[in-house]
Amino acid sequence: MAGPNKLILLGDRRKMDDNIKNLIKKLERSVFAGNRAIAAEELGKLGDPYALPALIEALNDPNPKVRVAAAEALGKFNIPGAVPGLIKALNDPDSPVKKTAIASLEKIGTPEAISGIVKCFGDRDRFVQKEAVKSLMRIGSKDAICGLEKALAYPDDSLRRISIIALGKIDTYEAASCLVKAIENSDNKIRQQAAETLGKRGKSDVLDELMEALRDPRQSVQETASETLSKIVSVSTSVPVIVKALGASSRDVRKVSIEVLWKIGTPEAVSGLLRALDDPDWYLRSRAADALGDIGSPEAARGLVKAFDIYENSVRKTITCALGKSGTPEAIEGLIKALNDPDSAVRESAVLGLGRAGTTEAISGLLKALDDTKAAVREAAASALGDLKAQQAVPKFVEIIENPDSPMQKIAICSLEKIGTQEAVSGLIRATGSPDACVRRAALKALEKINKLNSSPAITNDKPEATGKELILRNCLKGGDSEVPTETSNLSDEICSMSSLKELELSISVEETKESRAHQSASYKKEKGIGLTCPYCSRNLNLPTAPNFCPFCGMKLKLKY
Repeated sequence: MAGPNKLILLGDRRKMDDNIKNLIKKLERSVFAGNRAIAAEELGKLGDPYALPALIEALNDPNPKVRVAAAEALGKFNIPGAVPGLIKALNDPDSPVKKTAIASLEKIGTPEAISGIVKCFGDRDRFVQKEAVKSLMRIGSKDAICGLEKALAYPDDSLRRISIIALGKIDTYEAASCLVKAIENSDNKIRQQAAETLGKRGKSDVLDELMEALRDPRQSVQETASETLSKIVSVSTSVPVIVKALGASSRDVRKVSIEVLWKIGTPEAVSGLLRALDDPDWYLRSRAADALGDIGSPEAARGLVKAFDIYENSVRKTITCALGKSGTPEAIEGLIKALNDPDSAVRESAVLGLGRAGTTEAISGLLKALDDTKAAVREAAASALGDLKAQQAVPKFVEIIENPDSPMQKIAICSLEKIGTQEAVSGLIRATGSPDACVRRAALKALEKINKLNSSPAITNDKPEATGKELILRNCLKGGDSEVPTETSNLSDEICSMSSLKELELSISVEETKESRAHQSASYKKEKGIGLTCPYCSRNLNLPTAPNFCPFCGMKLKLKY
């Protein structure tokens, strides 16, 4: 069987050889251009190297259609021997021939073929240039990338633009390195196009090259490199890459790096943010501290506490604010430590952070801050304790109120009002006996607010407590320039009939000068037996002194006698 099969193969080969010879003869001698073009196409399909010389010769055919068909057929051969003829065809006067020759050289793809394609960058026809760029992009080899890099040196803006786009689509390290070089180009358009392409690519394999470009003495190059790095870092999810970018000389790059690490929030990101606390820019240090506080992990809090002892005042304050946001036990420990800082702004920030935490340890720290040397710190601590309704602070507030030299009496009264416990109310009642009229009024208003908030009055009207009320009233009506001295025996019956602290306040909060008191006394004696009437509710005001407010409707009174 082998003998007959071999004969059949030999027969087929002879028939093929005869067919190729006929097609070559037709290509070389036919007077009709269409026949010559068909012959070239058929020879290309057969792919016999025997037809190669005839097809190369056909590239000189007077008819452009035949030349196009010959160039296309040579591309199908994919033989390096066809390259010289195809390169020669790149000088053809007809663009379709040149474009077909480029496509065939692309299929062969040897360094010699690539060099031929690169020559087309100097062609006058932009479509030929574009075809050359597209061919090199599809080849994508190192030689093709070098060819595209050469295109950036040509003066044609369109050629340079599409070359940069092609390098971006190749998406290899070599192509990206060429784009980094383009960022250093003196032409602003090339720099911007390269930066945009690298930004869209979003890969960090050229991070070192871009950071090196940041050191370029030309400011325009630095700005473009910074913009590119910022775009790459903003889309990166690799913490090591982002942490590496924290070492960039560009402030914008470091800022973006901090923001991205903030979003990631992993322990590795926390380590990077702790490193950012060393940044030379105070704003970036504060952003890093804010990020650590917002992440709120134990690792972040411990890092902030550790960093607290290292940095100057402005950073310590930022760190304290960040610890206040965290609220972890480690953070509270750091805030209590910050209460001993020599900078009052840091101590005040620590007090605010402890106020947000609200734990038992935080309250202990706030109680300590009530003895701070700075008024702002003490006031912040008192306000925070009041907001937390810290009952532990009531004795301290009462002590402050009873100290006539303390400038914090009003804040202490406000905090007792917020706490609102029975002990706090008792302290406020004692404050009504203060020699300072302002303190007495503040205490009375606080008691009234507590009375309104509670379902039951702050001070009940039970008979057993009448004696206590009588003492309160005596304390409130002690003689002085700012109060009207009144015999408490005349009011002892009225104490038990008072239904609220409002009436108590209205009965005793009369502020008059000596002249007005004398005038009122004279007028009262003159018209004794005629009761005063409220112009708003028309109720009789049978009180021993003229009140500032109506005890029935609460309206402010301006009575004329």
